[in-house]
Parts: sequence; structure tokens; C-alpha cells
Amino acid sequence: MMNKTTKIILLVLASFFLVLGIMSSQHSKPYAELTGVKTIKGTVLQLHCPPKGAASLSLTDSDLTYNLSIKFRTDYCDEKKSPVLLGKEITMQSVQVNGDFYQAYELKKDGRVILSPSDVEADQSSATLGLFFLAFLLAALVAYKSYSARKTELA
Repeated sequence: MMNKTTKIILLVLASFFLVLGIMSSQHSKPYAELTGVKTIKGTVLQLHCPPKGAASLSLTDSDLTYNLSIKFRTDYCDEKKSPVLLGKEITMQSVQVNGDFYQAYELKKDGRVILSPSDVEADQSSATLGLFFLAFLLAALVAYKSYSARKTELA
């Protein structure tokens, strides 16, 4: 049984996730509609491969970080495939998102597409969908607990 304060906190949290989801869906533009896309050529210095989430990379002679995608992390962040890119010349299409951080939308090595805009857009839409789903789950939990508590009171 949930007390009233817990229900309020969970509903506020659900509202917060709902607002974040709405903001996320409004601010994510399809690649074709983006402005300020820059083409960068450089040599891959380092791949940043966290255990979860999207990978990123750094180029030689640059302090900038380029965010990639979750698919890129699963495809290239292991001991066998990482060396394929390290020290290699690449071409990227990217957009500045915050200070020294850029979102890479397309990455090519020797003319072969390694990261496509659809990979990045899939990450963005799944994150937005996840926020909506989390808000729904929290609201459903409160509704279920309220219903079961009321049913118990009536019995």
C-alpha cells in the first residue's frame, strides 16, 4: 500500500519524464532538416566506449569529442574491431551540440559508411520513447496501487 506522499512524488516524477519526452521530441530534428552541419576530416586518436550508451571518438590535433551511436558502440567497440578505426583517416558530418561536444551523423572511412544518420535518429527516437514509457509506467503503478488499495478498503 502506498501512502499519499509516495503517490504524489511518483506522479511528479512521471510528469517530469513526460515533459522531458515532449521536449526531446520537439528538439530532435531529422538529419535532412539540420543546419550547421560541418564536414570534418581527421585521424581517429581514440574511441570512447562506455559499457552502456553511445560511443564517442576523439581526433588527433583536436580537443573536440564527437558523439556517435549505440549501434556504433556495439559494432566497433571491441578488441577486434576498434583497431580498424584507430589511427585511420575518416570523414564525418557533425553538428555542435554543446561546447566541445559534437553529434556525428555520418562517418565514413575509405568511402564506406560506418555511421549513418538513421543510426543516430534511431538512438534519439528510442530515448524519447523510453521517457514516455517511463512516465506511463510510473502513472500506471500509482493507478494500480490506488485501485488495489480502494478494492481492499471496500472488501
